[in-house]
Amino acid sequence: MGYSFDSEDFAKEYHYDGLDLGASYTKEQTTFKVWAPTAEQVTLCLYKDGSEGTCLSEHTMEQSGHGVWSAVLAKDLEGVYYTYRVTVDGKTEETQDIYGKACGVNGIRSMVVDLEKTNPDGWNEDYLANRNKIVPAIYELHIKDFSSDPHSGVTKEHRGKYLAFTENETTLDGEGKFSTCLSYLKELGISYIHLLPSFDFASVDESKPLNNQFNWGYDPLNYNVPEGGYATDAADGHVRIREFKQMVQAIHQAGLGVVMDVVYNHTYSTDSAFQKTVPDYYYRLEEDGTFANGSICGNDTASERYMYRKFMIESVCYWAKEYHIDGFRFDLMGLHDVETMNEIRKALNQLPSGDEILMYGEPWRGAESPMIHDTMPALKANVEYLNEGIAIFNDDTRDTIKGHVFYAKEPGYINGKAELGEQVPSCVLAWCDGKGGYKPKNPGQTITYVSAHDNFTLWDKLNLTLYEEPDYYERKEDILQLNRMAAGMVMTSLGTPFFQAGEEFARTKNGIEDSFKTESAINQLDWTRAYEFKDLVDYYKGLLTIRKHFLALSSKDSEILEHFTFYDTNPEEAVVFSVRGIQAEEDWWEELMVIYQNTEEEKSYELPVGSWQLLCDGTKCVPEGIKSCEKQVLASGKAVTILGKKVS
Repeated sequence: MGYSFDSEDFAKEYHYDGLDLGASYTKEQTTFKVWAPTAEQVTLCLYKDGSEGTCLSEHTMEQSGHGVWSAVLAKDLEGVYYTYRVTVDGKTEETQDIYGKACGVNGIRSMVVDLEKTNPDGWNEDYLANRNKIVPAIYELHIKDFSSDPHSGVTKEHRGKYLAFTENETTLDGEGKFSTCLSYLKELGISYIHLLPSFDFASVDESKPLNNQFNWGYDPLNYNVPEGGYATDAADGHVRIREFKQMVQAIHQAGLGVVMDVVYNHTYSTDSAFQKTVPDYYYRLEEDGTFANGSICGNDTASERYMYRKFMIESVCYWAKEYHIDGFRFDLMGLHDVETMNEIRKALNQLPSGDEILMYGEPWRGAESPMIHDTMPALKANVEYLNEGIAIFNDDTRDTIKGHVFYAKEPGYINGKAELGEQVPSCVLAWCDGKGGYKPKNPGQTITYVSAHDNFTLWDKLNLTLYEEPDYYERKEDILQLNRMAAGMVMTSLGTPFFQAGEEFARTKNGIEDSFKTESAINQLDWTRAYEFKDLVDYYKGLLTIRKHFLALSSKDSEILEHFTFYDTNPEEAVVFSVRGIQAEEDWWEELMVIYQNTEEEKSYELPVGSWQLLCDGTKCVPEGIKSCEKQVLASGKAVTILGKKVS
């Protein structure tokens, strides 16, 4: 071409601002547009089938300016599959549409779709009620894990599928004694379900749904299409869209929000629609011409390049508008640049009630990645440059409480490394005190957690730090108490609480650190175990209720730090603090008193003047109050004790 992708001349000639890339359908005609500035020729190919069969017809596309190739076919093409044949430097590649909104089995062909046709009854009235008043608590869940267990109470044909979420009042073994799946989550008290990747990913063969295939899904293929492996029919491009919407609708009807895990930092491979359409444009390259590998997945996408940034913004907004998604979690956000992340936040804010859509991500990367023009990466150290509506996972809180995430035997504050007590107040304040070497603008920029899909479950990690040869399936009271303590610390800290599905019932993966492609038997939620650990589930329910009715803990205002008072203690033995409420007309309590007793022995503490209720004794958590306390309280060892001062 004579232009560098990053030159001013290229930008002037080929940056395209239109919002019509892809297939724009009406009953009378469909307009196809593909951005391929380096192409010598682009041909549109139509197919009857989504994966097999020969081409029905070919249509030469015409250049229409700014690197865009177009074709308009004046007929009703709804349900017709298509690809582009793109010729660059004499080499022709056939590819699906980067901007495709529907596809056939395994995503190799895009599909023209009338999206209205995919809407379930009542979809236009679907929304998350009172989203602006929700106290956020996020539950991270894999769609297949959710209902694969034969004891889940979900019908066999819907297990591991989108439609499992649409089944009401499911119970353990269908016996009516213990709620499972969506009914269980309604009772638990979380407010958002964070779904692991559910866009179309490449690591599962959708044509073999009966096989025991499993993957977390961090292998992007078609970003704007739901994954077919969770649909009852992956071959018909309409089904996965309709059933994904039915899932969202059911979750909303349960009063819960939907967060989508998005993975824009890499693709499944470089044999992708991006590379076939505009070779080398969408990826970062090292000086020797090899693909950058900060993702440890073989390639890094270039968010700082105009057309990929544009794609990311449009893709996120598309999911928010078309699928009514309430939040987005960005995988390896540290591989994206700050400007792109801020532009995505700005675009979401411009949607109706868009400022209420959650946005958070991992502020790290697997390795260095050569950003073009030395743009600023969205790392933890740069959190102050991110829009205040973008939160980061706080690994300092995670590792302080339970121990280093990558070293199985290394303990944290609660399980053997008491010297970390010096950092605990910073955990409570969501690191807004600046003592971590970075400073969030406010507590709303922090995701507070101790477990996620990556690495060991909380239960397994605690076992590994206390036992040489753990039996992960055994109920151990010492591990159970530490689990409660970890949860109590997360739920009484600022920031948005987040936890892996099943943390609240001692979820184990038998010590497997990263189960991203391990069979469902290891990964699926064990609903029998949930029943067996019902006391732990009830403890989490209590913590979530306390948080819901004491709004100071969920405040996004930096001034909330002034409401905290830390008492003079040896932090290796205990951290004690109080926090004043902010909304007496809504809060159940005027003030909370919290004790993290890190010794094995119990200890007595004097209470400030007032009428106090013991809400949590470290074993039971009863938001209505366990008993009244005057002048002093006895705090159990290795426990979080919470007291509430009655509103005067």
